[in-house]
Amino acid sequence: MPRLMLFCLLCLVSGRLLGAEPPKTLAVGENPESVCRGFGGKLYVTMINGEEPGDGTIVSVDGEKVAVFAKGFNSPKGLVFIGDYLVAADETTLWKVDKAGTATKLAEAKDFPQPIEFLNDVAASKDGASVYVSEMSNPKPMFDPDGDRKLWDLDSAKAKELPNKGCIYRVTLDGKISVAVPAGNPAIRFPNGVAVGGKEGDDRVFVGDFFSGEIVAYNNEKYRSVATGMRGIDGLTVTKDFFYASSWTQGKVWKVDRKTQEATVILEGLKSAADFFYDAKNKQLIVPDMLAGTLTFLPIE
Repeated sequence: MPRLMLFCLLCLVSGRLLGAEPPKTLAVGENPESVCRGFGGKLYVTMINGEEPGDGTIVSVDGEKVAVFAKGFNSPKGLVFIGDYLVAADETTLWKVDKAGTATKLAEAKDFPQPIEFLNDVAASKDGASVYVSEMSNPKPMFDPDGDRKLWDLDSAKAKELPNKGCIYRVTLDGKISVAVPAGNPAIRFPNGVAVGGKEGDDRVFVGDFFSGEIVAYNNEKYRSVATGMRGIDGLTVTKDFFYASSWTQGKVWKVDRKTQEATVILEGLKSAADFFYDAKNKQLIVPDMLAGTLTFLPIE
């Protein structure tokens, strides 16, 4: 290859690699899972921390200052800000946290109409007075023990044997519980990410299934697959034109065109992309990398 052509090729490759600045990251502690904006416009992050019962926390992030805001959780995951409260899913409990950092139980296992195994993601309803929470069911059967965070192949015998118990509940801020998306659909056996579209009074619930990698819309008792191919879905957001979805197993974030269903990877290389926050005001996604202990601030158009 002529030297000039080789030089130009190297410049082009270098420009692609170096021309855009890498997104900002911020270390926040051990095992961050979900993030949202809350009191005073600050960021709040659920921290699973270690494996000891009660060692989970919610931290506040003000600029680059990270401080414990609330504590006493077991393994806190999904987090939203609604009605002047933070609401967090924590294994078999849903917590409501006020501006002083005081946590009270909004709902616990005994309050649900069916046995609860693994409450995960939380999304605010359009009415501002209730949340949707995914009951993933026990995630362990999904994983092939011969690999690191490896899911069974979709067409394997093991996949066909998996239970089908996952569902979505709606919980009001005064603790009333109803089934929003019933169990039984094979596309959402292990629902994780949950997002809400539609208009107030007519919520359209979107569910990202961790095992199948499908995004399913549920409205008026009908299921409709709207995107596929994103196994390990953790976080999910819906806008007028796009879905954004993260994968805990693959360390990726996708942008999905709602019209064409075309999925584009917009972030990769994370150890585990968890439940991100769609920061519309600042045109960014804020993505927790659970295993790396960081938040990544990803600019979006």
